[in-house]
Amino acid sequence: MPLRDTLLNLAITAVLVLMVVLGGILLKESRPKPLPALPVPVAGVPGESLPGEGGQPKKIEDRFLIFPRATLVESRANEADTLRIRIGNDEHVFVLYFVDALEASMNHPQRVAEQARYFGHTTDNVIITAGEEASAYVAELLKTRPFEVITRWERVPNTLRYYALIRFLREDGQRVYLVDLLLRKGYARLDGVHTPLPGDPRDLPTYLAELMSLTRKAREEKQGVWAKVTP
Repeated sequence: MPLRDTLLNLAITAVLVLMVVLGGILLKESRPKPLPALPVPVAGVPGESLPGEGGQPKKIEDRFLIFPRATLVESRANEADTLRIRIGNDEHVFVLYFVDALEASMNHPQRVAEQARYFGHTTDNVIITAGEEASAYVAELLKTRPFEVITRWERVPNTLRYYALIRFLREDGQRVYLVDLLLRKGYARLDGVHTPLPGDPRDLPTYLAELMSLTRKAREEKQGVWAKVTP
């Protein structure tokens, strides 16, 4: 083949290759570019998520807020002193001031062991059984009697749980706190975070003395877990 023909064929081939490459580039540029991914907000699970894992903690208030139309939300995580409650359209997990109620599961074995020592060096099984009774007792109360939640959104450290008081109106017109009932029924021990009672004439030392008296009565009368332990 003459040199001129060879050079002509090479030139034609180069032009064709260039056209194919340019066509590919133009086709790629003409396609719509995908939109950048937007972060999806995570609502967070009350009482389970850490603040950095979704959800925003409530701002702590200087004064207590009273929510009179609260309702219990059924949850497997509910226990006698830790409750998921709906206020308006929002759900929150509240932990009671003043008490450490009996554990209803072995999710926290160290706490179960501590409670077993406190209530007379009994067994884990005794604590869990009484804890299940305590949870059922509280759930029945909250489902059948109107109650109010009193909180200033003081957060349990490293969680989205909040400390609170739960209060009932008795038939005689007097108000009673759930912590009083738990101690009197032998379903909890006096422990945890304390707080002055909002709008109550009793100061904190007076109220703590009353709670200790309720604990003594429950022990003497073999209420709740006290009926299941040997002296």
